[in-house]
Amino acid sequence: MEASQYLALLGLWIAGIVAPGPDVLVILRNASLGSRTAGVLTAVGVMAGNLVWITLSLTGVTVLIGEADTAQRIIQVAGALFLGWLGASGIRAGLAAGALPARLPTAARGAATGAASAGGTTPAGVLPEGTAAAGTPGPPGRTVTPGRGFVLGLVTNLSNAKAIVFFVALFANVVPAGALWWETALVFALLVAVGLAWFTAVAWVGSVERLAAGFRRHGAAVELAAGALFLVLALGLLLSAL
Repeated sequence: MEASQYLALLGLWIAGIVAPGPDVLVILRNASLGSRTAGVLTAVGVMAGNLVWITLSLTGVTVLIGEADTAQRIIQVAGALFLGWLGASGIRAGLAAGALPARLPTAARGAATGAASAGGTTPAGVLPEGTAAAGTPGPPGRTVTPGRGFVLGLVTNLSNAKAIVFFVALFANVVPAGALWWETALVFALLVAVGLAWFTAVAWVGSVERLAAGFRRHGAAVELAAGALFLVLALGLLLSAL
């Protein structure tokens, strides 16, 4: 492979992963509403999914899947169902988080509001915004453990059936069929390194305290918006499959 081919491959790869989509959305959601660790491990999960796609592409499996309409539709429907589940879960969680303040005692809400407006600390026994009372569900993002973040990132990436088309086009147009083994290994290493760096950077930015605090203050709205976007993506994927 020539240097121009490597540059073209990296350019297309960067354009593909930087474009907003389910991967970036789930990383930002987990990093801002959860924790930096959860966000970073979500990014690692997303890249693990991409690693699977890259491996399948380099071995020619994605080409076979792309030519098999039935297999491709099954993957698309499965991906749409998972994204739909994420969307419904996000909307349900957003509605639950939005209803939480109404379930707190009026006096507690007033005390918390007064303390916040005075710039003081929250009185003992009064829950600050974004935490859950005993027996009530808290903002779902705060329940995203690092392990769950990794699984969500992995499955979200693998459920994106459009990746088949992307990787087939990427490798068919840039990587020659007769590439040497070390050239293939270099392509693999470059894509993984660049992808991991980008998705980890997204997680890091999403977990910056000032930005994350703003997301947590509007946790219900963030969950509802994310849920709606996942549902739209699921619907589009389902329509393309059918």
